[in-house]
Amino acid sequence: MKKLLISLLLASLTSGAQAADDKMLFAEYRVVSADLAASSPEARPRKVWRLGMEFLRFEDTPNPETGAHILVIVHEPDIWIIDRNKNEGQHTVDPGPHYAVHFPIFPREASEKLKKLEFGSELRFFQDSGAAELPPQTVDGIKCKLYRLKLDDREVTLFLKPDNLPLQIEVQSAGVKYAVRFLRYDPDQKPDMSLFKVPPGIKIIEAQ
Repeated sequence: MKKLLISLLLASLTSGAQAADDKMLFAEYRVVSADLAASSPEARPRKVWRLGMEFLRFEDTPNPETGAHILVIVHEPDIWIIDRNKNEGQHTVDPGPHYAVHFPIFPREASEKLKKLEFGSELRFFQDSGAAELPPQTVDGIKCKLYRLKLDDREVTLFLKPDNLPLQIEVQSAGVKYAVRFLRYDPDQKPDMSLFKVPPGIKIIEAQ
């Protein structure tokens, strides 16, 4: 299971990024769904920091089922996957030949097109994909602009706040409806390079 997790993370973390190097993106988000129990790890907040094409930090929520509390740090070509509950982690090296961070918003989606939607390029992705602009809609007291597109059998909708930052992205298909809700979203943070270093006290093992 641990090797599978590492493989999935590595597949998500390597390939073309788009963020600017002089500004750091920070997002805190969670999954929203009527079918998701409030106690589910998927419903709890996660955090991601991304800087340019080389740096990423992902803080997962603690998983009561597995006991794991995953932290991922990327400083290309180095990648660390850490279990904060055990204070240990694995280090691996991106085999290249192109070194760039890629972090999709929907990494588990079956739609390969939807997997190309990543943090920091939400509006551009919808515009480049030919999304239709819909009438505004108010969500939790926030009047949002809506952009919608069809990807495979999915209908995907971007809810954009008045400041042009995303509030949520909703995915709907036959029998399935859920959204990623952004609790905090700041694309203009001053870079903090300490975020992309392994915390002290962590035992690191080289991946085999």
